[in-house]
Amino acid sequence: MSERSVVRTLLAGCLAVTALSGCAAIRDALADPAVIDPSRPFRGSPSESYADGADGIVIPAAAQVGKYPAADVEAAYQTSKRMLVAAHLDRPTLLGGAPEAFTALLDREQRKHFLKYLDSKDQDKNTRGWVTSFAPGSVDLVGDVIKVKAAMSAEEGKNDQGKPELWVNYTFRAVYPVSPKGVPGPVLRVMAFVKARHEYWRDEADGPLRHWDGPSVDMWTAWTECDSPDGFLRPDYEGMPNVVATSDAYDDNAPAMKKGECEAVGEV
Repeated sequence: MSERSVVRTLLAGCLAVTALSGCAAIRDALADPAVIDPSRPFRGSPSESYADGADGIVIPAAAQVGKYPAADVEAAYQTSKRMLVAAHLDRPTLLGGAPEAFTALLDREQRKHFLKYLDSKDQDKNTRGWVTSFAPGSVDLVGDVIKVKAAMSAEEGKNDQGKPELWVNYTFRAVYPVSPKGVPGPVLRVMAFVKARHEYWRDEADGPLRHWDGPSVDMWTAWTECDSPDGFLRPDYEGMPNVVATSDAYDDNAPAMKKGECEAVGEV
């Protein structure tokens, strides 16, 4: 491929590539996070029916897409699943550490850009928002389970030069039970949602199938502070009193969040 932008483009939604400013607000006066039982942190939540961890990322049956045979589509699905696990379920990354698992899976060209701007002070360039990370030292993950609902599909796409590519479109929703670092409670459920795609291509007909962490259509988090100065998530344990929920975080048909938008959501 002759040229490719090294910036992971956000077409719409509340996340810039670099920061979590303006994510879906996490305040609901009707929900008291103190009532969440740490031994059963998903009880009473719609997420209780979700699968555990990577099992929630469903891979469909592979079929040929354009010039890409079913074997390529299957390989792309498997790579996309590994990338989602590394970006959003890897424990060291979630706890604010170096996102080594995700970095290792990036294409060599995109990896350079990701590492160059990881945790950059310039929030227009910071790539920390490419993965889900709570601020270092801010939370404990409650229990060993993260609830996940995700799906993917493949279609034929084109790069900036009009050459055919294989695109894997996906939606990913994860619910993380967290509590303040070193404190027994309160327990809070935080949700991360992303609707985006991974792009696949070959430079030569017999070359390896390369991939790219592509543009996002929608991306937000719920029950976190709206504005982040550094791309890390910070749970909102206090909430805003006298606010009625205006949005359902579990609504698959909700319109995409606008960049910088922040609104009240219901209990996660």
